[in-house]
Amino acid sequence: MNALGDSRNAGTGQSIVANWSQFSPAIRRNAIAVLMRRGDWALALLEAIDKQKNQQGRSRAGSLVQLKQNPNRAVARRAERIAEVTAAVSADREEVVKKLLPLARERGDAGRGKEVFTAQCVACHTINGQGGKIGPDLTGIGARDRAEVLTDILDPNRSVEANYRMWTVTTKGGDTFSGRLETETQSSVEILDTTGQKHVVQRKEIASLEGSQLSIMPIGLEALPPDNLKDLLEYLAESHQ
Repeated sequence: MNALGDSRNAGTGQSIVANWSQFSPAIRRNAIAVLMRRGDWALALLEAIDKQKNQQGRSRAGSLVQLKQNPNRAVARRAERIAEVTAAVSADREEVVKKLLPLARERGDAGRGKEVFTAQCVACHTINGQGGKIGPDLTGIGARDRAEVLTDILDPNRSVEANYRMWTVTTKGGDTFSGRLETETQSSVEILDTTGQKHVVQRKEIASLEGSQLSIMPIGLEALPPDNLKDLLEYLAESHQ
């Protein structure tokens, strides 16, 4: 999948979408990042979302949030229309939080919660030295109030630390990379995307560099079964022990 990201073939996006059912969750995360890299590929992703071929709720919602900010206006407008029609991205996160917040008072299964964390969170977050470094280290998060933790999960854009905001770089060659601004120098910037892949872009190749107030963490975890959310909270609650 990473090799496909170097392609310049307009049909690459369609080919990735056509083989979606064969991809594991990890490969799907990489595929989303690759598809959002070029305008024609992003349109192939949006076409799949529109036709509901891509059934990954979290990826779908998170993709639309990013694609609505895409510097390619055709991509951004299509994403906005789909978001409005499908309501894939809630216009009111407060309602989502209000509906699911009672889960914070219920107990879950920490063992199953670790499985949920591994499937949904470990690519971006570290606990006790294990996991990705895209988002904040969650070691010790169990010392926090469960309701606060669940709110952060359901509404990651409510309070975003500057280091974890979404940045988008578009190159003069037409590539688009979105993620955390890892480092920047006088000659280059380094973007860490949501799959953990680093992209070093020379400033002389940059057409635009834009920051947003959005978190790099995608919304959409409310699509998980309630028991999975309870189990995830139970696992995180034990992380400080």
